[in-house]
Amino acid sequence: MTTTMPSSPCFSTVRVTAALCAVSLLWVVGCAQTGGARSARGAAAECARLFADTRIDPVREKVQVPPTLGAPQDMRLLSLADQVSDRERPALKVLWDAHTACRRATEAEDGAPPYYRASSLDTLSALLGDLYDGTVTYGQFARKLLYLGAADRSAGETLDEELAARERWRALE
Repeated sequence: MTTTMPSSPCFSTVRVTAALCAVSLLWVVGCAQTGGARSARGAAAECARLFADTRIDPVREKVQVPPTLGAPQDMRLLSLADQVSDRERPALKVLWDAHTACRRATEAEDGAPPYYRASSLDTLSALLGDLYDGTVTYGQFARKLLYLGAADRSAGETLDEELAARERWRALE
């Protein structure tokens, strides 16, 4: 027994909708692979150049360069009880400038980050300022950066879950 596909208007609408979805998906994937990758490479190259500045060298053994949210911290960095010296202060200023310029370059290409990430990056800038002022030790900075990364990751996961829930509810409408 052979069956034929119905030729009702409803069936052809489903086929057209499926075809449009497939074409849209290919377009989105293509954009993500070209424009997004090109943008990330430009900002990443600029950030790499900024953080490679040799003026940062006096503190390179005491802080993670670049300071990265969510990256694991070396045990040695976590245990440092040293405060910034007058010789290291200019290097921390260059590190802060590199962090700020890298953030600007990334935002210029990719747009503003989500609120939780912007807040985390603002806190990171403040932590660099605290380190520069001598308010915190290098070890305290490393621990606070580690905790900040965990909070940032958790906030991102919460946002992803909320967006997924919103989409599920929209599908029900």
